[in-house]
Amino acid sequence: MRSRRLAFFSFLISLPTILLVSAGSFFVFTEIPRLQKAEPRRIGMVYRSLAEELADNEELAEYRGPRRKGWRQRGKIDGRPWGYVTQDGQSTIYLSRADGEFLARNVAEEREIDYVLIAAILGSIAAILLIGLTALAVFGFVRYWRERDDFLAAVAHDLATPLVGMRRFIGQDDEIVKELNERMLRLVGNLKDFLKLGGKRREPEKMMFDLVKAYEEAYRLNAEDFRDLFDGEDVKKIGSEKALIVEADETMTIQILWNLLTNDLKYAAPFGRIEAHFERDGVYADFKLVDFGPGMTRYQRHRAFDRYYRAQSAIKGGKGGFGIGLATAREFARAMGGDLTVEENRPSGCIFTLKLPLSGENMI
Repeated sequence: MRSRRLAFFSFLISLPTILLVSAGSFFVFTEIPRLQKAEPRRIGMVYRSLAEELADNEELAEYRGPRRKGWRQRGKIDGRPWGYVTQDGQSTIYLSRADGEFLARNVAEEREIDYVLIAAILGSIAAILLIGLTALAVFGFVRYWRERDDFLAAVAHDLATPLVGMRRFIGQDDEIVKELNERMLRLVGNLKDFLKLGGKRREPEKMMFDLVKAYEEAYRLNAEDFRDLFDGEDVKKIGSEKALIVEADETMTIQILWNLLTNDLKYAAPFGRIEAHFERDGVYADFKLVDFGPGMTRYQRHRAFDRYYRAQSAIKGGKGGFGIGLATAREFARAMGGDLTVEENRPSGCIFTLKLPLSGENMI
């Protein structure tokens, strides 16, 4: 149904071009033959006007004398026979005087206008421009359609973070519910900005916070699922004994971390353990999520952050998702002055690395 609607609206955008091309084709097949048929008459009128000039000013004559062989009368001007003959790209116009002598002048040949060629050239140019503009319009419309879908998918994706947590903790811990509600309100605010800015993300609100604590908040939303898979054990944390104070957008960071954790919960955790590493790398804090699952091929790693990309194995396995989670996560990371990358974890698995700038007092 969606494809049919997209095709229908694309057709409506293309309709003016279709009508113009049809009208142009009609003109070519009806008017061009008429113009071509009228060409000899037009040429005769041009030569007649030159003959009239010769009648008004005999000094234009380049020849005076008897009528030459091959000269055929084309008409009369004030009762005086006139005509023209064309040979080797040159035309000779002749006019009879009252005494029977003939005057003649040489002029450049008046050639027939090739309306078919002109129509073909101009029509091709017009068609290319019209088709090009229409293609751009359709491309823009399809892009807008996809961005709209992206927005709706982003709404579902972003709101899933607090909603999943609320589902787990409602009735258990009012403080956690309150915290999740606050987080949801901030996410909704982000989505409103996304819509207001025409599909562009808002600028990050940089603040200083502990990356370890941000991870713990994101992890808490899926903690029970990980424990179910790991026989009551949590994801192992390495290097989290000390705070890693970063300068970034806390809400965006939690969304990135939650996205990475839910991806590993879906694709890697069923196959083995997962480790969360916290490291310092000069002026950056590195969070590495290391899994020992089936991993990704080189091509899949190359496409992992492309919007709407989903591996065939995930599609065939019935895994849900829109293919925008990792794309949005990298977009957030780079907007905050960091990055998000993936590499192979030998012998199997992947290592996702989130790099964020450390606050000034934490740099080494």
